[in-house]
Amino acid sequence: MGKKNKSIFFIITIVLICIDQLSKLLVIANKENLPKNVLFNLLKFTYCENRGIAFGFASGHARFFSIATLIILVVIVCMLCKNFNKLGKVISVGAAFLVAGGFGNFIDRAVRAYVVDFIDISNIVKFPIFNVADICVVTGVILIGISYFTDFRGEEIEKNNS
Repeated sequence: MGKKNKSIFFIITIVLICIDQLSKLLVIANKENLPKNVLFNLLKFTYCENRGIAFGFASGHARFFSIATLIILVVIVCMLCKNFNKLGKVISVGAAFLVAGGFGNFIDRAVRAYVVDFIDISNIVKFPIFNVADICVVTGVILIGISYFTDFRGEEIEKNNS
């Protein structure tokens, strides 16, 4: 991956972190007016303070998770920077989403000692409340997985054609 793609990675990452943090600031500023149904009652905005990790698990250990998250994110970014020229575009975009989501929730834990969650789909399906950073993490994992399996399949096809 060349310098152009490296720049795209950092731009995507920064834009997604900004979207996540701005959405959380808007929710915090309007939390007295929540919950509020939106999008034909398919979606609700509900203010929630998540003091644990995924779905509130291990609540009360925010400082530990902040440190662990930061270490993992720094390692991932260093590995990406070292190997950008070997990565495909889909993995790079997936990594941008993954890193942005991780940093978005890290910022919350570091600044507030909890993560602000607000996207509530309980009108459709019983599921924990989540945020934009969580969507970024899931999207990143899916993109990286798609890239891995399509690249792997491509290598297998090439071996069989030889």
